Amino acid sequence: MSLLPASFLFRYSIPVKRVDRLPRAKAPILKLPKSCDIPFPSEMDNVPQFATLALAWNSEGLALAVTVSGKTDWPNCSPDAPHSSDRIQIWFDTRDTQNIHRASRYCHRFVLLPIGEGDDGMEPVLKQVPVPRASEDAPEIDNDSVLIESEADQSGYRVAVWFPTESLQGFDPETYSRLGFYLTVHDEELGQQVFTLGDDFPYESDPSMWVSLELDSGTD
Repeated sequence: MSLLPASFLFRYSIPVKRVDRLPRAKAPILKLPKSCDIPFPSEMDNVPQFATLALAWNSEGLALAVTVSGKTDWPNCSPDAPHSSDRIQIWFDTRDTQNIHRASRYCHRFVLLPIGEGDDGMEPVLKQVPVPRASEDAPEIDNDSVLIESEADQSGYRVAVWFPTESLQGFDPETYSRLGFYLTVHDEELGQQVFTLGDDFPYESDPSMWVSLELDSGTD
């Protein structure tokens, strides 16, 4: 008998701290306090947990940081083949429209690689990719407006992204205090860590499968 995962039985609304001093003036420019850590609800379904997530926002944009630990080798990343690399996939719906099953122009999807660019191949990579089956694609972002930093070694990596408000279609935190959100972390060595639901569910294309982020007005 097949059972639904526990994370399917809940509608998640997760508070995200406001941190006004982001991005920082010096490296690490996207260092987030411990209070910004976000647990993966998939932990209740015994999904392997090798990655941690932190989120923060302010009136200028949204910060996301992922840390992967427990590796024994360097990340395997190729900017020319992001979907077969060690990668983080991120989905945002800036209108948090929980009752639609096909993505709108407010729905964004990104693939984030911790390394792969630069002369030494150690710079992070962010690529915007279409949401499958979308009724309308989000506008392409200006990658030059997005800040990314990472550090990696054989034991793991940390990668962080700053999305300024203008980089995400419809992102207006003063008017819309909720975002739809989903994330997966895929590692060739450690496996896949999903945020809530696994590959038996159409989270890649269906915004109703995503969670809600509540942009908390309290500062940290």
